[in-house]
Amino acid sequence: MAARRWSTIIVGLFAALFGLFADSLVASAAPDEEPANQLVSSDPEDGATLSASPDRLLFVFERRLGADDVLTAPLACGNAAQPTGIPDVLPDRTQVLIDIPEALPRGTCAVSWALRDGLGEQIVSGVLTFSVQTAAVTDEVVDDNSVEIISEPNQPNGDGDGAAVTDSDDGGANGGALWFGRFLSTMSIMALFGAVALIALAWPEGPEYVITVRFLRSVWVLALVATVLFVVAFTAVATERSFASSLNPTQWIELLGHGWEGRAAVARLVLVALTVWVVARPERVIDPTTQLVAIGLPALAIVAIGFSRMEGTFAIGGALLSILHTAAGAVWFGGALMVARVVVAGPGDEDLVHAVRGFNRISPAAIVLTVVTGVLQMFRIVGGGLFSTGHGRVLLLKTVAVAAMVFISLVARQLVLERLRRTDEMSLASADRFRRAFGIEAGIGVVVLALSGWLLALNPAQISDRPDYDIERRFSDPVSGLDVTVFINPAEVGLNGLRVEVEAPQENITDLAVTLLPPDDIAATGYVQPIPLDGAGTAVLDEADGLLFEVPGQWTLQLSGSTPDGTLTGATSSFPVTGEAIIDIVPAVPAGELGNGSGTDNGESEDEPEGPVVTVEVGSE
Repeated sequence: MAARRWSTIIVGLFAALFGLFADSLVASAAPDEEPANQLVSSDPEDGATLSASPDRLLFVFERRLGADDVLTAPLACGNAAQPTGIPDVLPDRTQVLIDIPEALPRGTCAVSWALRDGLGEQIVSGVLTFSVQTAAVTDEVVDDNSVEIISEPNQPNGDGDGAAVTDSDDGGANGGALWFGRFLSTMSIMALFGAVALIALAWPEGPEYVITVRFLRSVWVLALVATVLFVVAFTAVATERSFASSLNPTQWIELLGHGWEGRAAVARLVLVALTVWVVARPERVIDPTTQLVAIGLPALAIVAIGFSRMEGTFAIGGALLSILHTAAGAVWFGGALMVARVVVAGPGDEDLVHAVRGFNRISPAAIVLTVVTGVLQMFRIVGGGLFSTGHGRVLLLKTVAVAAMVFISLVARQLVLERLRRTDEMSLASADRFRRAFGIEAGIGVVVLALSGWLLALNPAQISDRPDYDIERRFSDPVSGLDVTVFINPAEVGLNGLRVEVEAPQENITDLAVTLLPPDDIAATGYVQPIPLDGAGTAVLDEADGLLFEVPGQWTLQLSGSTPDGTLTGATSSFPVTGEAIIDIVPAVPAGELGNGSGTDNGESEDEPEGPVVTVEVGSE
C-alpha cells in the first residue's frame, strides 16, 4: 500500500511539473504571434465623394511596417488606369503617401491596394473607392518632353510633300530645292528622250549637224546637274539632314531604303550619268549595232521618272500609266523643243522638211496617249477631289495649260501642212514661223512640267500621306458630334505607333484621350494618352517613340472627349495584339492593376515612364 501511495505521489509531481513547463512554453511563445497588420484609415476615405481631384493617397496602418514590406496601390477611374507616384513610407512607418501627378477625371475611382512582405507574400489587401465630382483645373506646363505642336489643327491642309517631313530650320529650303531639282531633272530628261526619239524616227541626218550635238550635250549637262540637285534635296528631306551634309554621295545610298520613290531617284541619277555615252556620239542613235542601247538609256531614265509616285489603289498599274504618260509627253514636248531649237534654227535642205513632217506624223499619237493616260491617272488618284484639295486645284490649272498646248500644237500642225505640202526646202520665212509656233508649244510644255512637279509635292484626294496601320477603329458619336478614327501599328508586343484622325467637329473639343488596356486577366501596363487636338486634325505618335505593349492578347481601346454638345465616355473596341510576352505574365489583382508602371509581380513599385511625344499634323480638308 505504501509503495502504491508513493508511486501515485511521484506521478502527480511529474504531471504538475509537466503542466508548469508546458504553460511556460505557451507563455513564452504567445507574445511572438501577432495578428496581421491592418489598415486603420485612408485619405480619401473609402466611399468618399470629393469636390475636386485629390493630389495624393494616404494609407494609415495599425502597426509599423516591416523593413521589407511593400505597398502597391494601382489607381483606375472608369476602368481607365491612372498614373501614380512611388509609395513613400513616412518616418513613423505607419503611414504611406502616394502622389497623384495628374488630375483625375470626373467619376468613380478605385484603388486596389495590397501590402506584401519581402518574399512577395500578401499580408493584407483591399479596395478603396471614391468619387470625384469635378476634375481639378491646372495650368498647362510645356517642357521638352511635352507634346510637340507642328501646326494648329484647325488650319487648312496644305498637302505636304510626299517625302518625310523635316523639323530642321531649313526644311522649307529643302522642300523648294526638291521641287526645283525634280522639275529641272524631269524636263531635261524628257527633252533628251524626245530629241533621241525624233532622230531615231524622223531625222537620221540630225547627228551630222553641230547644233544637234551641242543641243544634246547642253541638255545632258542640265539633266545631270538638276538630277544631282534633286537627289541631294531628296536625301535631305527623307533623312532629315541638312542640305550641306546631304551633298556627300555616300548619304544618297540611304534613299534605297525609302520606298520606290527613293530607289527611282538613285536609278534616275545613274541612268542620266550613263547617257553621256549617247550624247558624246549621237550617231549611235541611228547605228543599228548601238541603237538599242542608245535609245534604251534615256528610255530607262523615263521609266525611273514614272516611279515618282507609287501610291493609291492599283499602285503598279498607276506606275505603268505614269511611265506611258511620261514617255508620250517626252516625245511630244522633247520633239517640239528639238524642232524649235535645232531643226528650224534656220533655212536648210529637204532633210529639215522631212524632220518637221516626221514630227507632225508621230506627235498626234503622243498627244493622244499623253492626254488619255493623264485622265486615267486623274480618276485613279483624284476621283472627285478636284475642287476640295490643293492637289485637285493645281491639277485643274495644269489641265488648262495642257489644253492650251494642244491648241498650239494643232495650229502648228496645220501650219506645217500648209507650208510644207509641196516644198522640199526649208525657207527662211517658214523656219521663222515654225520656230515661233513650236517654241510656244514647248514653252507651254515647260509650264506644264513645272505644275507636274508641284503636283508631286501634294497629296491627291484618294491618296493619304499616312502609312498603313494594322488596326483601324472609328468612333462616331451622334450626341457629342465626335467623329474620330484611331490607328495602331503594328499591333504586336513591343513599341507601337498611334494615329488619331479627328474629322468632326472642327473646333471646341476638350479632354480628348485614348486609353489602351491589356487583357483583363493579366497584370501589365496600360496607357491613358491625351490627344492634343481641339478640332479637326491628326495626331501622330511615331512607332519609334510609341507605346510599349508588354503582353499579347485581346486589348481594349477606349476613346473619351467632350464638345459643347456632349461628352463621349465608354466608347470601347477590342483589338488583337500578337507576339511573345516580354514580362512574366501573372494574374491581375482586382480592379485597377493596370497602370503606367504602377506595380510589378513582386510587389515593388517602379518609376512611371515618361510619356511618348505626340506630334500634331495639319488637319485634313
